[in-house]
Amino acid sequence: MKLHLTAALLGLLFAPGCMLNRSADLDLATANIASDFDTYHLQRVGLVPLTGLDLDVDQERVLRSAIFTEFSRGTPYEIVPLDPKDLEEVPGSDPYRRGNYDPRTIISLARRYQLDGVFVTTVTDHQFFDPQRLSMQIDLVATETGVAIWSGAIHLDASSPDVRKSLRRYCERVDQSETWEVYLLSPRSFAHFAAHQLSRML
Repeated sequence: MKLHLTAALLGLLFAPGCMLNRSADLDLATANIASDFDTYHLQRVGLVPLTGLDLDVDQERVLRSAIFTEFSRGTPYEIVPLDPKDLEEVPGSDPYRRGNYDPRTIISLARRYQLDGVFVTTVTDHQFFDPQRLSMQIDLVATETGVAIWSGAIHLDASSPDVRKSLRRYCERVDQSETWEVYLLSPRSFAHFAAHQLSRML
């Protein structure tokens, strides 16, 4: 009886389409999480403007919108988008010159907007024409300590067979409104795919 039960459970575990079979979705993102992550109370998390490679206003807006949408859908947090004007009077908030956010910025944002954490995104590579590329890292910084307690990274190249295969799976299971070929050509759709991959890691 035990043998039959074990076989049945294994059959369910590896059945096509089973929710436990996440490897079939070809996760392309990676993540590191602090050992004490579960001790932090996280409810409201700010999303600050992106840093890293030079992005024009429209490109930055597209990427940040994708991150906001996918992390709002895929995580239990209330995501609070913050614009550059929201940071104007915050100490140390010159990420475009500094290349990162000063810890004073995180603390000041926490007090001003009642945040438990802040998502800091760094874009390390991008190409918004065919074949598209997008690489970025997102750090979840706890405002209690000013330390990153989760970091996710993704490196997408639309010419990669693994990326194309994962995109096909994504369009079959998550977004059937567009074909995977559209994702290869649309910077907005490609950004949503990248952000979705990252949100799955948190």
